[in-house]
Amino acid sequence: MNKLRFLLLSFLVVGFTSANAQRQNMYFLKNNGQYVKLRDSADYLRIVKEPEQGSDLYIVNEHYLDGNNKSMGFSSRIDPPLYEGQYVSYYKNGKKKMVANYKKGKLIDTAYTYYPNGKLYTVVGYSVATDGTAEKYFQSVKDSTGKDLVLNGNGACVFYDSNFKMITESGNIKNGLYDGVWAGYEAKLKYKDTYANGKLVSGESTDTDGSIYTYTKVDILPQFKGGMERFYKYLGKTIRYPDECYRAGIQGKPLVRFTVLKDGSLKDIRVMNGVHPLLAAEALRVIKASPAWEPGVQRGKPVNVVFNVPVSFTLSR
Repeated sequence: MNKLRFLLLSFLVVGFTSANAQRQNMYFLKNNGQYVKLRDSADYLRIVKEPEQGSDLYIVNEHYLDGNNKSMGFSSRIDPPLYEGQYVSYYKNGKKKMVANYKKGKLIDTAYTYYPNGKLYTVVGYSVATDGTAEKYFQSVKDSTGKDLVLNGNGACVFYDSNFKMITESGNIKNGLYDGVWAGYEAKLKYKDTYANGKLVSGESTDTDGSIYTYTKVDILPQFKGGMERFYKYLGKTIRYPDECYRAGIQGKPLVRFTVLKDGSLKDIRVMNGVHPLLAAEALRVIKASPAWEPGVQRGKPVNVVFNVPVSFTLSR
């Protein structure tokens, strides 16, 4: 091959690669979902690629710092992911952790989870109720040797934490649903819950100080006093569109993350995605000026809860 032909071939190869390369965003995250700026401070990486031709779903791949796959899926938005379609996650040892399907960020159809040794752990059916809440049906639960604990939706089983180092709860499954008394440990609370046909009838928890809490709902999310509709009315009245962005026609949707403390005050307020700095600054200002919220409650006890709110800046011209 002569030199001219070699240079021409090299140019064509480089040009083809550049033309077909997908643009991508990279994020560094901790295991609790917190974003960090430096790779060395992260527990894993998230890479979001633009949709392939003929699709409107972003390609989301997560990797452990050693390069091994953490998860693979598709999202209808860049970040944070709102998963759509098939999703697969992996343990650090490379074995599958979960195979599932999502619709608008909610699990649907049948999800399979696995032990770190590769053995099947649970088979759970998911559906979305008319009110938007997820309903699940336990078809099968096995121990780490493959022995059936729940078969055809019936049996007694235990569930573990994400590292499989401790049992988090145990009880009976009947017709695919929680039934009778379930005992467990969560967020430094020991609890006993009573279920009937999958519905929580009553619960009692005890914290490390010996204080006892009763409840009929496991989790209550924090909310703006008067509800989220009133919160967005507050945003509409309080936000001042930055003049520079308004004149330039710049729009955006800062995703603001903050912690609602036990007393309803807000702390650790930050913008989690890449938007124009002036839009981010205005979103931070209005959230910092927000009145106190109603705190979150876990098993009857007020707790600190991390909350995400998108603040939309749009222009109608």
